[in-house]
Amino acid sequence: RMPVQDIYKFTQFGDARRIVTGSISSGKLSVGDQVIFYPSGKISYVKSFEAFAAESPESLISGSAAGFTLTKQIYIKRGEIACKVEEPAPQVSKRIRVSMVWLGLNPMIPQKQYHLKLGSAKVRCQIESIDKIIDASDYSTENKDRIEHHDVAQCILRLHSPLAFDLSETLSDT
Repeated sequence: RMPVQDIYKFTQFGDARRIVTGSISSGKLSVGDQVIFYPSGKISYVKSFEAFAAESPESLISGSAAGFTLTKQIYIKRGEIACKVEEPAPQVSKRIRVSMVWLGLNPMIPQKQYHLKLGSAKVRCQIESIDKIIDASDYSTENKDRIEHHDVAQCILRLHSPLAFDLSETLSDT
């Protein structure tokens, strides 16, 4: 897994490279690996790794900062998750169930739009439903129509565009 941090395109001196960058969250990526980007589903092969003032490696492992080119130029954007084709796909959805602590000074309310940031992805969202509010001091629950400052809440968020993610018990980084 590698959340896409940015895509650099060079045009000076006839350089047509598009370099996909990010940090590898899990696994190993090698030149020649077939990769798929989620949620778009676009596929290409790793053509080369790019390194500044160093020899380009043939493969990189989890924890490495990566910059690589693709054999087929495809349009992908920041926030997509790159995976090897043969690996299990991440979840992709416009609705997610979350457990969260609200740190905003103003209450989080269902009618308002918010931004959800996961890794390098950022999507607009709204509360679809609040399942319960948990009192952290005694673990009791209550039903409320809003999430107040420092509330621990379990709720469902409706996203305005699909988001790729892994379940926290599978891979917490993504």
